[in-house]
Amino acid sequence: MNILKAIGGFFTKLWRWIKETAWVQPLLIVGAIFAVIFSIPKITGWVESWGLGSASRYFAEYQLTLEGENENIDEFNTKADEITKAINDWSNFDDQYDDYASYSAAMNASEDNPIAKYGEKFFLVYVQGDNCANCDAVKPGFETLQNNWKGSYAPSDGRDFKMYTIFADESSTNDDDYDLEVDQKAFNRYLNKFSDNDFFSEAGGRLMDEAPYKINASVGEADYENFTNADTTNFSVPTVLLVDFSEEAFNLRNSRPGVSEVLFGVTGNDKNAKADLLLDMWNHTDADSTNAFSDDYVR
Repeated sequence: MNILKAIGGFFTKLWRWIKETAWVQPLLIVGAIFAVIFSIPKITGWVESWGLGSASRYFAEYQLTLEGENENIDEFNTKADEITKAINDWSNFDDQYDDYASYSAAMNASEDNPIAKYGEKFFLVYVQGDNCANCDAVKPGFETLQNNWKGSYAPSDGRDFKMYTIFADESSTNDDDYDLEVDQKAFNRYLNKFSDNDFFSEAGGRLMDEAPYKINASVGEADYENFTNADTTNFSVPTVLLVDFSEEAFNLRNSRPGVSEVLFGVTGNDKNAKADLLLDMWNHTDADSTNAFSDDYVR
């Protein structure tokens, strides 16, 4: 009890001295202000370590994992494999369907019907979690588009916003099972698998030769070639695919159900300009002379 009284007495005397010594108070206030200022970087770093507000955290909400990715071209054992196989199966069919009704009926009867699992129309975005300035740059465009979907950014077809992502730098628990360093990356195994299954070559060829955006926007060929070749060293991140299984995509001048459009990054001076470009991409089937993704675009 005497110890507590002594401690209490000390703080009472200290407080009385502070009150009676007026010149100390401004010093204490200034000191407190500087303490807050100097602590801001640490607090910011601590918050950033959670990934709050980061591109990585935003795109992770839509992630289809590469966990368990293997080299077997006949095994589709990851979430990333499943969506890619479904898209591939229904993007390339060598004109075997005369009309959308027969195409849709065959898709509905299949076990890997992509519409039932993923939706009739969606973005598939290849991103990276760490050290990807271009991913950070596209995030505001997607976020603005999504937050204002069917508002200030209204899709002409009235469909819901849908997006899925695959992370190029995702680690898998079986990475160390592979001897070659290049094969120790799950994304490289994914690229090689679907290169062998002709996903990238077929989709890339269609996007270069049949989708109008490349010519209308005067886009160079390097990124298209790296995509088509599934180049494990130079694959562009982010790569944004628009996957469209709608009747409108089927009936385009160059019929393109499945993988319909691609962007290698999203250009624009601000988040609204980037959202505008993404909305134009979504509205690619419109007869719009101002939309570079449209067959009816006029320079």
